[in-house]
Amino acid sequence: MKTPFEKMIAGELYNGADPTLLEMQAKAQARLDALNAVSPDDRPAQLAAMRALFGTVDGPCIIKPPFTVEFGCNIHLGAWVFVNNGATFLDSAPITIGERAAIGPNVQLVTATHPVRPADRFTDTNPEGMPPFIVHNIAKPITIGAYAWIGAGAIIMPGVTIGAGAVVGAGSVVTRDVPDRMIAAGNPAKIIRSVDD
Repeated sequence: MKTPFEKMIAGELYNGADPTLLEMQAKAQARLDALNAVSPDDRPAQLAAMRALFGTVDGPCIIKPPFTVEFGCNIHLGAWVFVNNGATFLDSAPITIGERAAIGPNVQLVTATHPVRPADRFTDTNPEGMPPFIVHNIAKPITIGAYAWIGAGAIIMPGVTIGAGAVVGAGSVVTRDVPDRMIAAGNPAKIIRSVDD
């Protein structure tokens, strides 16, 4: 039988209020606090804090605080990724960001979602403890290619891939993949043109 974490990573329905997942989030919070306390100018200390929090980090990166994650261990960064202040990475599924990608301020990468019908979203009895109900979640990975640029305040939704060298306009809500070297913007985001036009 799969653990709640294994169900989550596999993209299956899982209990978002499962105590083991909540405990993992609490442990990640301590490592996140350590990362947020380090100056982005202290590259060795920041890299060490990133490696303690994230699944993999291929080389130096810059993350400006405040920064928020859910688990941390499902985040994978290429070298020289830049994340501006206020970013939120809800990593219930893997978040993979290629080298030299740039993430603007207040960007949200959201891998988790819920069934839309309330009856499917909640179960009133939770045999695992508190809260006294089960919150059904499903998570889908997000991938951002190398050299991509995600503009300020953009929201990348579950299951989306942003191609290498692509650009997402500020404030966009991206619900579908953006091919390599294309510019997408809007809510919902639509392909505007190639970066080479």
